[in-house]
Amino acid sequence: MRSKPATQYIAWRNRMRTQHPNLWHPIRFAIMLIVLAWTIYGVCYEPPTDISGVIWVAMLATALVLSPLFLKSTSVAILVIASIGDLFTPYAHLGNSLPAQLYAYGMLAYSTNAIIVATLLTYYVVNILLIDPPGPNTNPVAMVGMYAMVLLLGRALSWSEKTTQKSFEAAQNKNRLQELESRTRIADAIHDAVTGDLSAAAFVAQRHIGGNSSGPGVAADPANATTTTATTTSDAEDWRQINEYILSALTNVHRVIDELNMDPTTLPGDADGEALSNLLRATLDDGDRRLRKLGFNITSIRHCAGGKPSASQAIAELANNLLREIYANIARHAAPESKVDLSVMLRPNAIEITQINPMKEDMAGADERDDELPGGHGLASFKKQLESYQGTLTTSTQDGSWTLFAYIPVTVIDDSSGLLEQVQV
Repeated sequence: MRSKPATQYIAWRNRMRTQHPNLWHPIRFAIMLIVLAWTIYGVCYEPPTDISGVIWVAMLATALVLSPLFLKSTSVAILVIASIGDLFTPYAHLGNSLPAQLYAYGMLAYSTNAIIVATLLTYYVVNILLIDPPGPNTNPVAMVGMYAMVLLLGRALSWSEKTTQKSFEAAQNKNRLQELESRTRIADAIHDAVTGDLSAAAFVAQRHIGGNSSGPGVAADPANATTTTATTTSDAEDWRQINEYILSALTNVHRVIDELNMDPTTLPGDADGEALSNLLRATLDDGDRRLRKLGFNITSIRHCAGGKPSASQAIAELANNLLREIYANIARHAAPESKVDLSVMLRPNAIEITQINPMKEDMAGADERDDELPGGHGLASFKKQLESYQGTLTTSTQDGSWTLFAYIPVTVIDDSSGLLEQVQV
């Protein structure tokens, strides 16, 4: 078992790896250490003789040490320090900045593009041939070739990393596609095996609740009509409970099917809010279809006021699960064959959900017993979740009608390149 300091160090290391991936790039870090050691060796071999030389070397070493954190800016700083060193100290003429300059050229080639590489090479060729030609003992062609090789090496490292990343993403996409196909097959199998029988059982239970379970032969025997067509109060209550259990099981089965069919990785990167809008629309369509099969006259409307919100994955899942819970509550507590109104308003910074429906006569206090709904996903639980995001959920009953209003503030997503990896982790 790890000690507390070791656990804290591992947590800090993992956090730093996620927030500052440049710090943990092994190849770049190793190259920086080699160049730093090379520079320190040159300084030790021939140390500076004046304070300006010491400051110049310290600035160069500092830029090298900080380069893993700020690759582009420190690489430019290294080139500037090396170029202006001749203006402040004669020590800069000794060539101790050559390793750092090569490192800066290579890192700029690695972190930018081919146009920048061509510009750097052109600048160096013009500088070494026209502006600041080398001494008689230095071959300018060899110097140009050395810098060109460093630039090509930087581009090669960048190309190799991008190719590896694309291969990794392709493998991930293939695995996710296979997983989605498998989950789709499982969802179809569950739907075919369970939902048909449950829907039929719910229909039979609702017929008995309404006292319509008599068959064609009942009317032919008027003497027994009163005993066979009228359901007793106790029988009606039993059938009502059976209907509640069946609807609850049916809702939970559909919830599992929806979870199997939903790919949460499609939500991150949704800069225009289209994925969230489509997800909620699909949930509304599926919920309407199921309630209409149960005899409800439901009207669901999705509005967009000022633009679709681009929500984080957590907010999107919360809004989607709340919609499912609302549909489940309608099936449990709304008056049979009643009219149900459901509105989802999409704003740039929020999602507003409004639901109104007549209640069953014996469910007038459903808003007080909502936290006792089966499955542990009652509105009381969603209310606490919304409050943690500075949202609200209110319910009320008046004249036999149930009204629900939910306000969900939207946390705008970070549409960065590393978001997909963070979500997958």
